[in-house]
Amino acid sequence: MVTGAVCGMIRMRGRIKVQVRSLASHFVPMLCAFLLVLLSPAIASAQQADVVLAVGTITTDNYPGQEFAGNGLGEAILHQAVTMLDDGGEFAWCAGKVVEWRRIDEVNKEQKFQQSKYADPATAIKKLGTEAPDFLIGGSIKFGAGKADWTIEVRTNPGGELVDSFTGFADDDAVLDEAARITEHVLDKLCPGPWTVTGGGARIKVSGTVAKLDEAFKVVGKFPGGTANFVYSPTSRSGGTVDYVLAGGGFSGAGSGTYTIGPSGDGSTMTIKQTTKGCIAGVPGSCKTNSEVLTLTPVSR
Repeated sequence: MVTGAVCGMIRMRGRIKVQVRSLASHFVPMLCAFLLVLLSPAIASAQQADVVLAVGTITTDNYPGQEFAGNGLGEAILHQAVTMLDDGGEFAWCAGKVVEWRRIDEVNKEQKFQQSKYADPATAIKKLGTEAPDFLIGGSIKFGAGKADWTIEVRTNPGGELVDSFTGFADDDAVLDEAARITEHVLDKLCPGPWTVTGGGARIKVSGTVAKLDEAFKVVGKFPGGTANFVYSPTSRSGGTVDYVLAGGGFSGAGSGTYTIGPSGDGSTMTIKQTTKGCIAGVPGSCKTNSEVLTLTPVSR
């Protein structure tokens, strides 16, 4: 990873954000992004630390006209990682580091320039640091008959232990379009969950477990004399709709609303913020709007 003027970390409300300053008009346009990785058991040894992820080598079989497809796919994966991890992205709730390791030579050249007589001493970088990735995304592409068959691997660095391997195919002129699917698969592997759910409102306490944020899940809320079963239907990893049915103490009711999922601010948990409107069956004037905040805590921690 490049630090200093290229990537400056700033903490804002407990989250790690990224500040990227150009060293030239378009120098290393996608140098870094940050994600907090909640690790699967296969890589649990590092689960208490932020994880550094980078794209390594994606080889091709040198099919005419496609010699540089591997580098192109690697750049597209980096772009997708930045997009998905940015505020509003599918994986905005993750934090940590994604680094552009393949351009380390460019960084070293920039450092020499920054220390030369041609740089403004007032703004020149005194030192640029580098950080090696913990995991490398690599693989291969094979072309033929108008198709591109690709294999992507995620390996530990150093060591090269295989963490994940998966395959796919595309038209030979559309292989770069696979970057979004590849990146999502990798981040799903490194940020899998599950999470325990706790919290609620003034009179209700909610508990449960969520396996995946992009699949329907349920939690149970308990209040004096009864329970409420909440069913969440995500439209994305960051939110969707919620319905509930409550019963107990000789009455019943139901309601629905929406929810969002986002960082809690402490760097390790997330929150579900939901607003619902429901009514007690057969009780005039009982309809009420409720708001609850639930906490998602990764089980792997």
